[in-house]
Amino acid sequence: MILTNGTVVADKLIPNGTVVTLGSRIIYVGDEEEGAKIKDAAIPGVFEIIDAQGGYIAPGFIDVHMHGSAGCELMDGTEEALRTMARYLPKSGTVAFLPSTVTAAPEITRSVARLVADYAGSEDEAEVLGIHLEGPYINERYKGAQYGPAIRPADVSELEDLYSILGEKLRLVTLAPEVPGSLEAIAWLKARGVKVSIGHSDATYEEAVRGFEAGITHATHTYNGMRGLHHREPGVLGAVLATPGIWTELIADLVHVHPGAIRVLLRCAGVEQIVLITDAVQATGLPDGEYTLGDHQIFVKDGAARLAEGNLAGSTLTMLQAVQNMIQEVGVSIPDAFRMASLNPAQSLGLADRGWIREGFRADFVVLSDSFDVQKTIVDGKTAYSAQ
Repeated sequence: MILTNGTVVADKLIPNGTVVTLGSRIIYVGDEEEGAKIKDAAIPGVFEIIDAQGGYIAPGFIDVHMHGSAGCELMDGTEEALRTMARYLPKSGTVAFLPSTVTAAPEITRSVARLVADYAGSEDEAEVLGIHLEGPYINERYKGAQYGPAIRPADVSELEDLYSILGEKLRLVTLAPEVPGSLEAIAWLKARGVKVSIGHSDATYEEAVRGFEAGITHATHTYNGMRGLHHREPGVLGAVLATPGIWTELIADLVHVHPGAIRVLLRCAGVEQIVLITDAVQATGLPDGEYTLGDHQIFVKDGAARLAEGNLAGSTLTMLQAVQNMIQEVGVSIPDAFRMASLNPAQSLGLADRGWIREGFRADFVVLSDSFDVQKTIVDGKTAYSAQ
């Protein structure tokens, strides 16, 4: 492919830039002058020419924390549900994702793990990277929309069972380090290269730091579902903000976190460590109404998803809207906003050569109009979605 006539979003913005791919890899990123020469020299019928028409040629989004979309969720436990999600996501520029569980009984979690382990995608889908196990080793006090009766102590034997099914597709586990057995579980997961995130946690500052020392490298939907910051007990949030190198997830829908609090996170964690996520539920892409999240009924009004008692229950956010909110409402630069939605998620999972427009990297793009409407989404060098 030759993608041309658009502003390339890379380490810096390249106006009227050109990107050339061969197979699944980016082989050239450059400016208008060199791009014109390449386009003129391209053999007709060999290279597909994609004209961005003055819009943006940007890295495709990677969502490491989402539960559902388009009327389906992972916990439906069917291939049809997972495929529906994977086909919906490229419409808003997402090229890869980690479907996330909610706290459930062991047999249900095991069944969902088998679904993800055996799943084979197609060219019109975002890639299923594996699974994010959110719970069940969490704190009842900060369970949020997680299913309380299935919350339990951390269990290495259960993790061994899940790992025997998923292998490296067990990518990320959210747990509370103060829960019995968690420190042992963290060490076990770290030894196998599985990333561990602190979340749904009532840990003290000291307990959170012990979790980081044991191997926690992420914070699940920072600010939400965790003990907050107090000047005499900094809690989970204080530990996250004070500890260098933690990947901090952020739901930038402007409902879960105030723009001012996002700016605090930017000052503490920096653009380099923030990972934009959606925490999307099955209502994403659908009108307001009643839906489900695992074992809970949720109610969506004005785009915000809540339990009957009013607690937030995931979001209906897309990665594209999160990026726009960061640019328009928080004031970050275009390259920084895209970095938090593409390169940072890839790096947080240890995925090399992905998530950015750079020579040698994988060819994952979203082509946007100048008003940020998705025109094309390209996954692994192939068009997964086209607006035309």
